Amino acid sequence: MPLWETDYTTTFHHQSYPAISPTRPELSAATKTIFISGGGRGLGTSIVDAFAQAGASHIIVTGRNASSLEAIALRVHAAHPSTKVTGLPGDVSREADVAHVFAQAKAIAPAGIDVLVANAGYLSTVAPVPAATSSAQADDAVTADWWRGFEVNVKGVYLLARHFLAAATPNAVFLNVSAAACHLNPAFPGFSSYASSKIGASRLVETLQIENPGLRFYNIQPGVVKTDMLAKSGLEEMGSVQLPYDDPELPGHFLVWLASPEAEFLKGKFLWANWDVDELTAKRDEIAAENKLKTGLVGWA
Repeated sequence: MPLWETDYTTTFHHQSYPAISPTRPELSAATKTIFISGGGRGLGTSIVDAFAQAGASHIIVTGRNASSLEAIALRVHAAHPSTKVTGLPGDVSREADVAHVFAQAKAIAPAGIDVLVANAGYLSTVAPVPAATSSAQADDAVTADWWRGFEVNVKGVYLLARHFLAAATPNAVFLNVSAAACHLNPAFPGFSSYASSKIGASRLVETLQIENPGLRFYNIQPGVVKTDMLAKSGLEEMGSVQLPYDDPELPGHFLVWLASPEAEFLKGKFLWANWDVDELTAKRDEIAAENKLKTGLVGWA
């Protein structure tokens, strides 16, 4: 079995399947307002599509590229006329930007946010941590790029969470798109910024669940989808690694299922989009254990 796979469910999906189809009436997002960060490109576009298929009333999409946001809004609304899609440019790592985006969101969706998908992410240059050099300018650039992973992947989730708490409807859902690299062993060389920032964010989300039991928080490993970030990672070029590619619609459909009442028993957990939801449901009593599917110390080597 490849080192990135887990066997928590016997069935390991690479494509969507009927139980998580956004067209299932039980998963309907009708009347709901969905907020998606990083929704203008890559994995984010499939997440927007999935919630539109589920009949969301309004999808608010944010990201740094205004033209990409406009394009996804026009495309999705044309395909799903009953869903209003609004693009609001902003950088999730900047407090002023996040506050401005949520102020606009409140004006257009005064009832509040039903589901927030924290999907914006940053992959710092994949390389071993380098020794310091005699060039302060070069060292500053390397450190800035490495730290950018924390600015987006941790601070960004923190800022989104704070404003979500102020705008959330009762029993609202916060879905944090995490990564397998943050908890697989051995650690992936060259991914120190990405992996450590993602594990930091996942612990933040678990803490938010404890602090806000009336809301629902989840961490999700979305699978291996061909995106610009995957290309930047260089993993596709490693001949010794056979990547288990997943269809782009799989994580989007899985998130729609997580946002539904059927997945309430999983709140506070770290989940893989590849896991079979019927098997997860059958393990409901086992999963209810406090430390099951959480990050943390599991034993000494």
